[in-house]
Amino acid sequence: MTRPAIVQTTFDFAVREINALETRIVTAEDDADAMLWEQAAQVVAQLKAGRTQQQIADQWVNARTGEFYSQVHVSRVQKTFYTFTYKVPRPRFRDAFNEIANAGAPHVSHNSGNNEWYTPAEYIEAARRVMNDGIDLDPATTEAANDVIKAAQIFTAADDGLKQEWSGRVWLNPPYAQPIIGKFISKLVAHVQANDLEAAIVLVNNATDTEWFQEMGAFADAICFKNGRIKFWGPDGMEGSPLQGQAFLYFGTETWRFVKHFSAFGSILVRP
Repeated sequence: MTRPAIVQTTFDFAVREINALETRIVTAEDDADAMLWEQAAQVVAQLKAGRTQQQIADQWVNARTGEFYSQVHVSRVQKTFYTFTYKVPRPRFRDAFNEIANAGAPHVSHNSGNNEWYTPAEYIEAARRVMNDGIDLDPATTEAANDVIKAAQIFTAADDGLKQEWSGRVWLNPPYAQPIIGKFISKLVAHVQANDLEAAIVLVNNATDTEWFQEMGAFADAICFKNGRIKFWGPDGMEGSPLQGQAFLYFGTETWRFVKHFSAFGSILVRP
């Protein structure tokens, strides 16, 4: 009769260890890779011991938001561990997790590696002011996200923005998974080169080492490198931070507007 109580106590201790790592990971920020893999190993160990994904989710707290993680998150951590932990060289945990999270999900709504994370209103408002108080098109979005963006026209996953024509004032927060992000960026650049757009602002991770970022950066009239990381929002009210910092890239003839409205968010580089 005493065994369930002993098991529960052991589980409570294990979850406290997982949550303690969670706090250390948030503090460590980008230097937390080893701790993320250790945390994943502890989660997997509890699953092997007979705990359910939901039991762990019910006690595993996101140290950034104060909310409990979902069962889906626990499932992805487990799959990430089994898929990548023994690979040589082993990838960064957050990159591996993103690959698992993005696999098979709708391509238009990956703002932080998870499905359906949207841009906070303060950045949308700044973009709208830069582009003369309007956004004509968001080619990679959802109906829920457009409640904040308020674009006159949107393309969702069903529309497939890659197959559509873009024009006017464009806001683009593309899907972050490869290879789809590269395709969206190449399409944007093609429209910029063809002078199809009045203006455009793009929000992406500041992955300056990637081909797609270099391709886009070569044509941008200004770039704002965001201080810190953006907390995106989801349709369920949750917030989530992406795996690295972000950058806003501006394409247009009124660079001074971009500098005026985005300088509060980070350092800005302007094309000479």
